[in-house]
Amino acid sequence: MSFRDPLYDFISLSRQEKNLVNCKILQRLTRIKQLGHTYIVYPSAVHNRFEHSLGTLYVAGRICRQLELPERDTRLVRAGALLHDLGHGPFSHVFEKIMNDLLGEDFSHEKATQLILENNSELKRNLGDLAGELAQIFESERETVRSEILSGTLDADKLDYLRRDSYHTGVAYGIFDFERVVRNLCVVKGYGKRNYLCIHEKGRDAVESYRMARYLMHTQVYEHHTRLIADDMFLRALRFAVDESVLDRDALDLHKDLGKFLNYYISLDDGSIQYLILKRSRDKARKIILNLLNRKLLKRSYIIPISIEAIPDYRERMRLMQMKQGEIDKLENAIASKAGLNPEELIVHLQSTEIKLYERPDENIGVEEKPILIEHYDGSVRHIGEESPFSASPIPKRLYVFCSETAKKKVGKIAEEVIGVKNCYVPNKK
Repeated sequence: MSFRDPLYDFISLSRQEKNLVNCKILQRLTRIKQLGHTYIVYPSAVHNRFEHSLGTLYVAGRICRQLELPERDTRLVRAGALLHDLGHGPFSHVFEKIMNDLLGEDFSHEKATQLILENNSELKRNLGDLAGELAQIFESERETVRSEILSGTLDADKLDYLRRDSYHTGVAYGIFDFERVVRNLCVVKGYGKRNYLCIHEKGRDAVESYRMARYLMHTQVYEHHTRLIADDMFLRALRFAVDESVLDRDALDLHKDLGKFLNYYISLDDGSIQYLILKRSRDKARKIILNLLNRKLLKRSYIIPISIEAIPDYRERMRLMQMKQGEIDKLENAIASKAGLNPEELIVHLQSTEIKLYERPDENIGVEEKPILIEHYDGSVRHIGEESPFSASPIPKRLYVFCSETAKKKVGKIAEEVIGVKNCYVPNKK
């Protein structure tokens, strides 16, 4: 069985992989967009998690061949790549935030994926002898080369989604020398029995291109302000939907009844949750979903680029950069109250994404958890940051205040007064 793919031409599947593809839980991914609301900015970005999962399987298979892994390990890694995104909720990462609210603890799609792998009978039946081991391979404390292929700095997931997202958005930022990277992957021995996924010195320039691609895709696509406000509006709709009992709070509590949670959770996808809110909500949640569907978005009225250059006073800079969600909510309420706006009419967003690919190692603070390692011709291994000609600051953190078009001017002044830092927003000239 094969699928035609815009990046890899044909992706061939084994009989077992074909059976997995036909599982209901995997077909659910065809109804979850890979990039959530990014299509509002880039209209062609409507590709789904299923397409990406097939691409990740292909890339994982290529890496396994390059590393000459045993047949069973290859089967395991390819299956893991195919199933790695099973736990995504509607509109991908946004739903994790409402789960964090409801559970009062960190919740991730990786955790949901593991719960599904451990409890879904159809998957376990089709995985056969791989079922038990596959549920463990995603655990970081059991990190091996196999797990690095699925979740690491140079994993199959990132190698696929950067190119795929770039292709579907129509931008060139995610392009890098994919073949050069894959063909120069290798395994190096570490302390004890621990081995590391590494890139040979010949592929170092290709990896530099990959690092830049990832950085630019975040700054230009994943962190685009229109995508941010669309996701925030959807999250606000979800919170109202919980308050209105449109979403079943008890069913989303995995600690009360795991079986009930899994059944309810996997019933939700992009279309079903919009339909659910539109059908059952008669208040704020429904209004927001309708606004999203009709592209009636809140607009920027206030921006702080949070950086050393923008805010000279260290105390002010740290106060804003370290704000927790509760503090952001209070700030939001204060601005909305002074402006005479309802809660759904104003949103404060603090960017928090960090990309560690440009961090340099430091003997005092160590290196990032999963560094990119370069194997040189003489057999020595070094962290890429020790010899890279490139360095960069983290993605600039910005604090945005979004509101309706008609309230922009008033809210901008009030936000500047409440926050105490000059508004850096300059409207685009028509």
